[in-house]
Amino acid sequence: LVIDAFHEHFNALKRDLVAALGKVLFTSDLWSDSNLCPFMAVTAHWIARADHSSVLILNTALIAFHHIPGSHTGELLAEVILHLLDQASVTKKVSVLLCRVACSNFV
Repeated sequence: LVIDAFHEHFNALKRDLVAALGKVLFTSDLWSDSNLCPFMAVTAHWIARADHSSVLILNTALIAFHHIPGSHTGELLAEVILHLLDQASVTKKVSVLLCRVACSNFV
């Protein structure tokens, strides 16, 4: 039931992102939980029209919360981000991807 609800929500989110006016901006952050297990969050920010109106709305949604295995090199993080953007069907809509910079992220 929960998995079905997630897929329904994620598919609706993908439709919204594809229908976004122009490109989509993405932000990402990486951190570890109390057990030092690393995770990455990717958030999308886009502009859409309000229903049947000329009013523009800024939307924000979490598109991924993902465990990051292995070393946090720039190469690995880039691969993970591209994979997550592909899953959301938004790779071609990327305008900017802003990542919090940490020394270990440099390639």
